[in-house]
Amino acid sequence: MAVKKSKKTNNQKQTSGRERQTRTEILRTIADNTGLPKVQIEAVFSALTDLLHSHMRKKGSGEFTIPMVGIKARRVKKKATKSRKMVSPLTGQEVVIAGKPARLAVKLSVLKPLKLAVTEN
Repeated sequence: MAVKKSKKTNNQKQTSGRERQTRTEILRTIADNTGLPKVQIEAVFSALTDLLHSHMRKKGSGEFTIPMVGIKARRVKKKATKSRKMVSPLTGQEVVIAGKPARLAVKLSVLKPLKLAVTEN
């Protein structure tokens, strides 16, 4: 299937990234830049989400890199913590902090392409 390249017209503005975009604005911008319908863009993001979730599940690989974006998601095991006592800095009284059970969490890492985008002027 061939992808049409859309030419920018005067009424289509290029977003500079200075303002926060909503979900709809992000989808519209990607659709305008690629020439694909918004429905297909939503389908791509839906498939990417399903793929990410399958990697993060218990039987999944536990690691997923989003291509060309520069983000890696990893499933990590957090150890159980014991309950402990602490002196509250506000009141000076001793407070008991409850322990937490062992659990799984997701850790996001920034890769080189995104780091370069942040450091460029």
